[in-house]
Amino acid sequence: MPLKSHPIQNGQFLYQGKFNLDKEHSLPFGVVIAKDEAESDFQISYRKLAYLNNYADKVSLLELINELNQTKTFYYTLCLAGDGEIFLRLLGRSTTDVKPLYEMLVIGSNIAKVMTAELKSKFPSLGSE
Repeated sequence: MPLKSHPIQNGQFLYQGKFNLDKEHSLPFGVVIAKDEAESDFQISYRKLAYLNNYADKVSLLELINELNQTKTFYYTLCLAGDGEIFLRLLGRSTTDVKPLYEMLVIGSNIAKVMTAELKSKFPSLGSE
């Protein structure tokens, strides 16, 4: 899976890619980490899982997001942004051994796939963008 690398502030780099949910749909993801540090914080985000289009559903959707965060997202956290975007995020710490970070990235892709399906099954009005 090819990743695009972009330098960002504070000596950090953003690595971006796309995870294929199926033949027609993909989710953008990103990893932010400091380059060449012996130990550094990182963030993995899976973006655009779904969009809240009907703000009358916001309270019910937030209740579902809270339930999923407590029961099914493991190390990740589902979030609802102000613009209605639902995304998945993990904050962690890594050393020069990036295997745990890679494993969290792989686990995250599976969680993102399951969460996207579950959110859309319970809220059919959720959009894709």
